[in-house]
Amino acid sequence: MIEILIKKATGGLDGIVNDLVKSAKGKVKEKISEAFALSKLEHFKNNVSRVGQVKTILNPDSIVNLDDIFFDEAVLFNGEKIESFSQFGAKQVLIEGGPGQGKSLCLRKLCVKEGAGSSFIPIFIEFRNLKYKKKFKDELMDAIEDLGVELDNALFDFLANSNRIVLFLDGFDEVPNSERSKVARELEVIVRTYPDLRIVVSSRPDSGMGSSFYFSKRKISPMLLNVQEKFVTHLYRDDKQSESINNILSNSYFISEVTTTPLLLTLFAITYNARQFKPDSLSEFYSLIFPTMLYRHDRMKIGFERERKASLTDYQMQRLFDSLSFLSLNDNNTRFPTYWFQKYLENAAKLERLPENIEDLLIDDITSITALIVRDGFNEFSFTHKSIQEYFASAFISRLSEDRKIGFYNLVINNFDEFRKWQNTLSFLETIDERNYTKYFLIPYKKNALCLDDNSNININYSSLMNLIGSDSKVRVDETGEVKEFYWGDTFSSVLYVQYSEFAKKSINNYLNNKKLMIAEFLSYCDESDYAEFQDLDGDFVIVIDKFFKENRVQKEVSKYLSGEFEMSLFKDEVLKMESELCTSDKVTDAILPF
Repeated sequence: MIEILIKKATGGLDGIVNDLVKSAKGKVKEKISEAFALSKLEHFKNNVSRVGQVKTILNPDSIVNLDDIFFDEAVLFNGEKIESFSQFGAKQVLIEGGPGQGKSLCLRKLCVKEGAGSSFIPIFIEFRNLKYKKKFKDELMDAIEDLGVELDNALFDFLANSNRIVLFLDGFDEVPNSERSKVARELEVIVRTYPDLRIVVSSRPDSGMGSSFYFSKRKISPMLLNVQEKFVTHLYRDDKQSESINNILSNSYFISEVTTTPLLLTLFAITYNARQFKPDSLSEFYSLIFPTMLYRHDRMKIGFERERKASLTDYQMQRLFDSLSFLSLNDNNTRFPTYWFQKYLENAAKLERLPENIEDLLIDDITSITALIVRDGFNEFSFTHKSIQEYFASAFISRLSEDRKIGFYNLVINNFDEFRKWQNTLSFLETIDERNYTKYFLIPYKKNALCLDDNSNININYSSLMNLIGSDSKVRVDETGEVKEFYWGDTFSSVLYVQYSEFAKKSINNYLNNKKLMIAEFLSYCDESDYAEFQDLDGDFVIVIDKFFKENRVQKEVSKYLSGEFEMSLFKDEVLKMESELCTSDKVTDAILPF
């Protein structure tokens, strides 16, 4: 089926291009004829067809058709199956999903499907492949040129306004942390400039797009048990294999609660078939991946053990992979060229005190044996999935000295960009480095968020308030000042400790609902340019909350209000109790141990 769709998608492009040429005038007509000349169009068609060709962790040695492995029911939006762009009911859409929920494959499937109707030119671009050295619009034009179509500003404007283009932009969370806010703003500028340009962006939650009211947000639902069982049956044609795994899922509440994404369920199927072992925690689950993949291919062939060119033991290989994962994630790279791969391995070998000059041998061992890093195009490599890189980076951090762990946790607490980079790694550290995570990260974070003073009173300052609700958060209001809707920004708290964030947002909601007159006067007396900027297409107004507080000089008032709300909650007692229990535990340890 996917091949038929690809043929329709690529074949239909000719008719769309002809329509575009006919509708263009003057120099734009010449430019579009040149941009989509026959040889260039063929190159573009080939790139469209490649969108439907993927590698998977289940079959890492081969490229497979997307239709052969994609299971529609695994990617549902509030229980709804989305099979075409029009089902979203909006022209600009943000697809949010956690690690391994199938965001990328969903976008690829939609891209191929949209081309099949001969109505749109589908363009699939991965954020991780952009260079971020120019304005985002120019980066997009460069990426489209790489697909075979060279654009200038006039031609981009024509195509963006043509109602014939759909941009599928995959992996906003892989935009470098330092560039994310800038890219989000420039994406909004593109939407305002070209309101008819269809755009689908995929991202992990709380990655920097949350406060945008230009994009209609759609969240991928976790897979329920009945869907998990169907997915396993879809994975394996062997009824006995799927039956044994489904029996485990139906009889183990913990396993079925963990395997709610296609990635985790596939990894569980692989590890269970290889080891017949049921993990008791998510971290234990991930810890089985490397040793399983190290021997998975060999166990398929009785009496065969694949030769390792670098001659490292299992223990050495896993520690090296931990270090490699940390070093590459620290650079925010899940995909890298051969030269960087060699450099990461060289430094990882030094960290693990392994022999020198074995980088090329290690590349062969890691890619051909474990398949946790695979070749990804010419001279490029990538982790099979980012969450694998994040787990093994956490394993590396967990075995650092206490002083270095303190340094790491302080870095993440004090730098939001660093937190974004390591946020999923932290979720693993919560389990595999529980004491240090609690002592040096969680308790300091919570005390900082509440601004506890020496007497354990809550005195939230304005900066901390913004950290709790998001400095880019917005509120939709009407002319009378009535609050209609909130667009909350992405923050530390919204990822790490949702209760703090939700409580703060609820309190600010109540505060603003009691400031109806102030909001109405703010709209009445603001500058004409601000009034135009605030005004929404539906006649309401969208105000940046931070701007409203500052221009009305209520920063101290609202901070005091929020401090009072938190003081009446149980959050302070909780963190003080946590700190006390940890102190008691340390004293017991000191009393028992003879050193």
